[in-house]
Amino acid sequence: LRSAAAAAAAGGSGGSGGEVWMDERELKRQRRKQSNRESARRSRLRKQAECEDLGGRVDALSTENVTLRAELARLKETCGALETDNTVLTDKLKDIKGPDAVEAVKKEVAKKKEVAKGEEELKMKENGKNGKNGELTNGKRKAEAA
Repeated sequence: LRSAAAAAAAGGSGGSGGEVWMDERELKRQRRKQSNRESARRSRLRKQAECEDLGGRVDALSTENVTLRAELARLKETCGALETDNTVLTDKLKDIKGPDAVEAVKKEVAKKKEVAKGEEELKMKENGKNGKNGELTNGKRKAEAA
């Protein structure tokens, strides 16, 4: 550029200095346009990669959703069966031992639940000190992330 500008200024090319200045401006404008095109191309590629990544995540989460829904249906069915069994057993106990026996069993079950709950809370506290309390980190449980 400088040699062309120097030649033009010296009168070697026969053109005026204004034409060379316009050529330099045009060249800068063309370079800037090319740079913008490359930047836009890189941006489109990044966006495409991000869309593909999100599509993969959608597929994985959809599969997980189907699996979890099936497990939920299975657990609901199991829970219903257990509730039916419990009702049948409660009625049998009432027939054999009387209504007071049912209340005694309910109290005993409640005590055992309290004990189990206390043990679970203690375990959670102990695991919390060790950093294994199952809290979510970036969508994964700490225990899974480790």
